[in-house]
Order: sequence, then structure tokens, then C-alpha cells
Amino acid sequence: MHALLAAGARAWEGNRRLPSRVGAYTRTCAYRDDAFEVVLLNWAPGSASPIHDHGDQHCWMIVLSGALDVDDYKRLDRGTVPGYARVEPSGFSTLGPGGVDLRSGRFSLHRVSARADGSALSLHIYSAPLQRFFVYDQRARRCDVAYGAYDEVLAHRALR
Repeated sequence: MHALLAAGARAWEGNRRLPSRVGAYTRTCAYRDDAFEVVLLNWAPGSASPIHDHGDQHCWMIVLSGALDVDDYKRLDRGTVPGYARVEPSGFSTLGPGGVDLRSGRFSLHRVSARADGSALSLHIYSAPLQRFFVYDQRARRCDVAYGAYDEVLAHRALR
């Protein structure tokens, strides 16, 4: 998968304008079928995702341009009490162009953010469409269901 992502990063021409929002990131679906989903995330300077998992999916991410900080978290509870989650930081990395991150399942948590001084673009491949996952509030010890949504769709196949 790493080689496939690297080849995709080299092939990215960057000549297509993607939706953008000040202070936020946008999600553009490049392809989706029942087996996998390919999404481009366009990160405005200083934007950040919430702490989140990836449902029951695998997720591969490669940075196409800019830099992204990745804060890793581990879940300390068993996930058996609805709405409750105890998470704590467990690591940090910075990914530049070509940098890859892998997530697998609902206990592989992270928060991704763009640097305050620059935008970034990343490509994400999910082992099936990411429809339902959890976002986490570390201080409140809460988790809530979130649903995947797009700001734009480029896919040539019909989305279901």
C-alpha cells in the first residue's frame, strides 16, 4: 500500500482546484465503491480534525503537499459504555510530502492538523467507505458518532 500511495503522490499534478474553507479542512471524494474509498483532504492553515477513529476500516494517508502534525491517542477504556471514552496522548509525528500514516479500526485514534503557517493536501484510502466513526473529547471523556461527508465528489462511479 505504501508503494501505491507513493506512486499516487508522484502522479498528483495539483492542477485541480479543490474546495477550501478558512480555518477548516474539506473532503473531496475522488473514488468510491463498496470495497474502498479515495478522499482528498484540503487543509487550511491551522485547521485540525477532532480526535477520531476510523470505524472498522483501515485508513492509509499520504501527504501530497505541505505538512501535517499527527497526534496519536490511545483509548484506555474498553468501549463498552455508550458515549463514554477515556483517551490520552500517546505520540506525535510530523509528515511532510510523501509522509504516510496508517490507521486500523476503532481503537487507532489520532488528530491531524495543518501548521498555522501553511496549507496542506492529503490523500486518504479507506478499506471500505468511511460512513460511521467516533470523535472524542479528551477532557469531557466523551465520544460521539460522526458520519463521513463530502464537500465535493469527483468520482466517476455512482455513489451509494
